[in-house]
Amino acid sequence: MSASKQDGETYKWIVLLIACIGSVMGPLDSTIVSVTLPTISHDLGMDYSASVWVPTSYLVVTAALLLTMGRLSDMRGRKQIYLAGFVVFAIGSLLCSLAQDGGQLIASRALQGVGAAALMATATALITDVFPPHERGKALGINAMSVYIGLSLGPPLGALLTEALGWRSIFWVNIPIAVIVIVLAHVKIIQPVLPKNEIRFDFAGAFSFGIALIAFLVALTFGESNGWLSSFILGLLFIAVLLFISFIIIEKRRGRSAMFQLDLITRNRLFASSNLSALLNYTSFFGVSFIISFYLQRILHMDLYTTGIILLSMPLVMSLLSPLSGLMSDRIGSRSLASIGMFVMAAGLFLMSTLSLESSSLEVTAWLVVLGLGMGLFATPNTSAIMGCVERERLGVASGTLSTMRTVGQSMSLAIMGALIATASSTELVSALFMGAPLPHGAVDADFVRGMALAFQASALIAVMGGVTSLARGKEELTCEIAD
Repeated sequence: MSASKQDGETYKWIVLLIACIGSVMGPLDSTIVSVTLPTISHDLGMDYSASVWVPTSYLVVTAALLLTMGRLSDMRGRKQIYLAGFVVFAIGSLLCSLAQDGGQLIASRALQGVGAAALMATATALITDVFPPHERGKALGINAMSVYIGLSLGPPLGALLTEALGWRSIFWVNIPIAVIVIVLAHVKIIQPVLPKNEIRFDFAGAFSFGIALIAFLVALTFGESNGWLSSFILGLLFIAVLLFISFIIIEKRRGRSAMFQLDLITRNRLFASSNLSALLNYTSFFGVSFIISFYLQRILHMDLYTTGIILLSMPLVMSLLSPLSGLMSDRIGSRSLASIGMFVMAAGLFLMSTLSLESSSLEVTAWLVVLGLGMGLFATPNTSAIMGCVERERLGVASGTLSTMRTVGQSMSLAIMGALIATASSTELVSALFMGAPLPHGAVDADFVRGMALAFQASALIAVMGGVTSLARGKEELTCEIAD
């Protein structure tokens, strides 16, 4: 009998609360640094090439370990991995606040990434484990709302804390929250008795996948500044491809003892198409906030406060719609909702490509709302479909895979949009856009708007591809559920 049945109706909501706090913390710390980075760089004497590693070290370590943490949670128990993740995250946050130079801060951010990977890989699995199939979408919708809250709160909270207490305070806020959740999770979450498992953890698969992903993400991050055809970038891409091929060979040989069992892709069309749609989803839209923030301040000459209010429109709509779309997916399935969501996003991105030097703030807000509507329709039903079509003992891997698609998609979005903007403007302008670096001398506003339109048009095409892959999941069987 499941823990939710043993402890009554309230237990599943306690688990949801605990998981949602973890779902807020990971995205929050991925964005809270962005607005504060120029202040941090100045205080610690970091140049641009060093500063870029502050967000990058967190991102690549998180992405590289998501699948590993998911598999470990299936083998060793989700409660232990979740608790360990919060402990490591809190220690990393403390070390970030104490950093005296750039190297210490970058290393501490990487440690934070280890903890964030454990939180992100297990939160969705914890929820799926305790909620019955007919309530899964509603619960995952609330969790998705937590993710969007974390992404939305990061920049304004970072600015507020930095102005009031200094940049180190953006890391202090994590520590008391982590302590409360660690105590709450230790007391409240029930760890089911795991079946005896003689299978050893697949270290070779974890290593090859992790290093391949790190090489790929670093290449995406530095491709524009170093040159896509430079020996450094080509070398990283070669390593990524070689190790990814090795990963596939290793996993095929290990079969059911593999870290990632390949039958999830080869024999589960719903799992494969939904994860591919998630990758295309984040690739299409994640860079929008960075670009529009620059556009509002640089082109339309709006202040930071007004810019923040306008940018909140998209995640606000996403947060409000996600629980509703999750509830609807419990009744009608994921295929139609998720697919419509992707096509709505494509329409929103195309409309954003029409923004000009004379566009109004109302026009920008309207197109952001359209994009938020599409994302709100897509995310929760798609997540529910992924988590509902795997066995209970593979929920961690499913959650880790989905989180990996999200993180890789975010990096690809920034790389693709940055590269397309650079074709119409300059690499220096792209650096200013994504890192808060000083504006290059003589930057032409019209060139930026032309590059922005090209980036949004390409993103709209990617969203259309995501809609097609979402439809390719086939007619969903609502009986594709976790056995209770």
